[in-house]
Parts: sequence; C-alpha cells; structure tokens
Amino acid sequence: MQLKLPLFPRETKLFNASFGVFSHDGTVFYLHCGQPVGMHLEADHNSFRHKIATFIELGLCTQSQAAHTLHVSIDSIRRSCKQYRENGETTFFAPDIRKGKSHKMLPKILERVQSQLDQGKSVNSIAKKEGVSEGTIRYCIDRGKLKKTFV
Repeated sequence: MQLKLPLFPRETKLFNASFGVFSHDGTVFYLHCGQPVGMHLEADHNSFRHKIATFIELGLCTQSQAAHTLHVSIDSIRRSCKQYRENGETTFFAPDIRKGKSHKMLPKILERVQSQLDQGKSVNSIAKKEGVSEGTIRYCIDRGKLKKTFV
C-alpha cells in the first residue's frame, strides 16, 4: 500500500495566523511569524509525526488545524500527540518492538500439533503445550498446513 498523506504544499500554507508550512526540493519547512522553526525530509514520516506533535504541544497550532492543513486524519495526529506526551521524542525514532515472535512450524511440530487436533484438543491447550501462540496454529489452519477436525 502506498502512503499518500500528508500532502505538503509547495507554497506557504498557514495553519493559523502565525504558523505555516511549505515544501521545497523534498524538504518541508515550518515557519512561525515568518521564521523557520523546523524542517524534515518529505519522505521522513517519523520526523513529520515528531515535529507536528512538538508544535501542537508547544501551542503553535491545534490538532484540528494540523489535520486540516496537511490532509491527514485527526486520529493519526492524536496518536502522535499521545505518543509524544507519554514517551517523549525518542518514541518516534526507536526501533519498532511491537512485533511478536515469529514461530516456524517445522514438520515435527506440525505433526505433533496435527495429532493433537485429531484428538479433539483445543488450539489454546495445544499452543500452551507446544510453546507457540494460538495465532500461529490458527494461521497454519487457515493456510491449510493443519486440518482442524470438529468433534
């Protein structure tokens, strides 16, 4: 999926009477009373989220002004602001740790899990016994690697 937003204007566009934004040669500049107060590359979305959250927290613009001016959803602005308030600016540049462990279902594990499914055991109990997530087993069932028998 291609990210289309935010849309950075080529000419100066004002958030409010004193705060504006424009883009030139792939760099986005933020202006307060005509003076540059920040910049980042157009393609650097983490820096964009950081800068917008910082400017909103400093009171240079509101969340709705930022969403309207840059054509992004108000929810994404709120998430960025909440992230900034709760975790500070490093949260925008830290590695993404949300991803869970990926388990490869090796043939031996698949055989053991399939035999337990054939016995009518629940996916939850099998997952706990095998040390893998329920989602991993359900994914294998959805993909046809495992067959769930309904008793």
